[in-house]
Amino acid sequence: MTETIDWSRRYRDLIGRIPDYVAAARMTLCGFSVCLDVYLSLQALDAACRSDDSALARTLLAELKRRAVLGIGGEFAMDWPGGAAWMSRNVRGRIALGGTSAQAANLLATLGAPALLSLADRSVDQLSVIHPDILIVRDGEIVRRKEIRATGSSDAIPHYIFEFTAGQTVGEIVLRRSSRVIVRFTDYGLQHDDGFERVSREQASIAGAGIISGFNELPPSGAAAEHAYAGRIATAWRKRGLDVVHLELGDYPDPGMRDTALATLAPAVTSFGASLSELNGILPGDEPVAWRAARLAERFGFARVCIHADEWALSVTRGDPQRELEALSMGCLVAAVRAEAGEIVVPRCLPAEATLHEPPLDEIPGESGWSVVRCPSPHLKRPAAAIGLGDTFLAGTLLVLGGNSVASRISDAGQIESAPP
Repeated sequence: MTETIDWSRRYRDLIGRIPDYVAAARMTLCGFSVCLDVYLSLQALDAACRSDDSALARTLLAELKRRAVLGIGGEFAMDWPGGAAWMSRNVRGRIALGGTSAQAANLLATLGAPALLSLADRSVDQLSVIHPDILIVRDGEIVRRKEIRATGSSDAIPHYIFEFTAGQTVGEIVLRRSSRVIVRFTDYGLQHDDGFERVSREQASIAGAGIISGFNELPPSGAAAEHAYAGRIATAWRKRGLDVVHLELGDYPDPGMRDTALATLAPAVTSFGASLSELNGILPGDEPVAWRAARLAERFGFARVCIHADEWALSVTRGDPQRELEALSMGCLVAAVRAEAGEIVVPRCLPAEATLHEPPLDEIPGESGWSVVRCPSPHLKRPAAAIGLGDTFLAGTLLVLGGNSVASRISDAGQIESAPP
């Protein structure tokens, strides 16, 4: 890659190749994180606190405002047993799908690529927010979600997601960064879907990629058992020949639990992904991102580590760097169009307000054996929504990495073009 690359043209060309990647897509196995989200605004919570004087609600509002002013997204748990009931009474929100594996499956299904989802909760509310073409195991057979009959109502407590947008004011402060904060009032276990466990093992020999996720919300008392459950399934996938098994950890309130999860699950996976803030938590320091990503990969035996930030994405990989560039670019593209639309959509063009900046030029000195791949992400300062963008990015990368090869080449002008058959 050089500074002569016309990234705008490159993304426009990539949009034209999406049908090829969908046609070449193999099944993605998506475990084990599915939940209900409720989307809310800081303004709505502020108004509710003025009409219902709850000390815990005011504490939550203060923390959310602090994070918004500092531009901190992420997730945190609050010790408020009555929090969900108070929210239901006082703040109107919109129900939506949550969970890394579920969000990734929704993007793939929207594009037309096959995604098999682990789903134990088949309640009316949960099924209502899952794309009708996502694949689910029913009585040992793979069917589309639209063929599943709901089983009653869900008793699960949803996640509450508060969005904030650059340019909005909090008090007298103008917000500098758009993001979202996920608030939960309880811990969550993984989706234990016996049919998925059995059928995904069978499909692993012909599938393209697998995702394991949902570990940052486990109750401490049950974490070890859940790690063992997911690790056992991921190991079985790899033994059946699945080359790309990807781990997403997410945002942990307890670094000790994060480090335990990483060390325990790493032997079962080949690929690891994190946001820049998550990488800074795992490996803080002033070293370039690529150096730290490579250190992380070597420490845990990953073949690939991918880091995404607001304005760029970067990977270190033992694989094909050209394919990795396509994967990063696809992830950035589908996340950007979701940010513009406020929901998952099929890319038709670059977002009109998106800006493209050169990504970090990190290199790894010496003969490390790692390729460093990076690209700018089409960045929107004021997205319609900042929810699920990392999960959407992940799904875009796996569409490329897990599919059958779509031949391409980089021209002298720095463009990637379809190669002749």
